[in-house]
Amino acid sequence: MTALEKWTEDLYQRIGVRKPADISIDYIAKQLNIWVHYLDVRSKAIEAAAGMYSMFIDNRLPPELQRLEFLHELCHLLRHAGKSTLMPGVFTQAQRDESDRFILYASMPYSMISANTLPELREDAVAELAVAFQVPVPLALQRIDQIQRRIFQGQLMAVMERNEDRNIIHRHIR
Repeated sequence: MTALEKWTEDLYQRIGVRKPADISIDYIAKQLNIWVHYLDVRSKAIEAAAGMYSMFIDNRLPPELQRLEFLHELCHLLRHAGKSTLMPGVFTQAQRDESDRFILYASMPYSMISANTLPELREDAVAELAVAFQVPVPLALQRIDQIQRRIFQGQLMAVMERNEDRNIIHRHIR
């Protein structure tokens, strides 16, 4: 897991998010004492005072996308301090990128994915993930691809380590 993914899993553990149904605006907002307002505006989050949060969610979006917007803004609230208008563009872009990655981890936590057996076929696994976590299919596909890349990378690193160990042994034998 990446540091952000581990942080997300720890957050969910702390606030009692245990199953996909818990990954809702109402549940998470209640656990973190965030006042959520649905308005005809672009989604935005603010910390009114230390620990007092408000979030404005674009009511023109379908509920599925409102939840993703909520997660994006949640990352900004909990991990990013300061006024973004005063920060360099590269810094604010890095924060937006992190918030986008957070959406993947927060909407489909690895601990919940790994607790179930996914179908062998990639398309079936993507479809099952999309339904179970109520996310758009492209987002489920992105998460499946990410997990598969990590598994492959781990396997590749294990093979390379074994080969390196063999080379060390052969050098000492000669």
